[in-house]
Amino acid sequence: MEFAVFSLQTLIFVPIFSLLLLYISLYAKPKKNDPPTHGFKIYPLVGTLPDFLRNRHRFLDWSTEILSRCPTNTSVFHRPGKVHGVITANPQIVEHMLKSNFDNYPKGPRFRTLLQDFLGTGIFNSDAGVWKTQRKSASHEFNTKSLRNFAMDNVALELRTRLIPILETAAATEKKLDLQDTLERFAFDNVCKVAFN
Repeated sequence: MEFAVFSLQTLIFVPIFSLLLLYISLYAKPKKNDPPTHGFKIYPLVGTLPDFLRNRHRFLDWSTEILSRCPTNTSVFHRPGKVHGVITANPQIVEHMLKSNFDNYPKGPRFRTLLQDFLGTGIFNSDAGVWKTQRKSASHEFNTKSLRNFAMDNVALELRTRLIPILETAAATEKKLDLQDTLERFAFDNVCKVAFN
């Protein structure tokens, strides 16, 4: 009997909650007379989720617009369940967190657990002493002559066999080429080859 009550409550709550989210995401748009807001708009119960969903197809442009209106280029966002986060585009804050005071901003057990299947327990998913040990090892490896030679040889090979032929083909056929996309792919391929080969 207890299971049936739970199921009935779930059957009632889930559609109502879904309709509320749909209503907020479709119809709760700011009015023209509203004063400009700094940061993400926060809705009761659902936080910033409706705007995140509404702008998911242009997330980078949208978040950049929001952050550019903030005096510090930083804003707090709220997700359902009282989970908060911070997004920043302020280089001074990024330097403070990642360089000057790195020890004050641990990833924490929740972050490590969520990303352990993807990142393992390596340098990108560790804190404190483990991170320092891995950083020293990686720093030593990245300063070795053999790695520098491998990276340079790899870049030269990629240039010769992939990038230059793409550019030559585009020039010969007068085909338009998205140079930013091409160079990003070239850089990504090189980083992956150095990191995982």
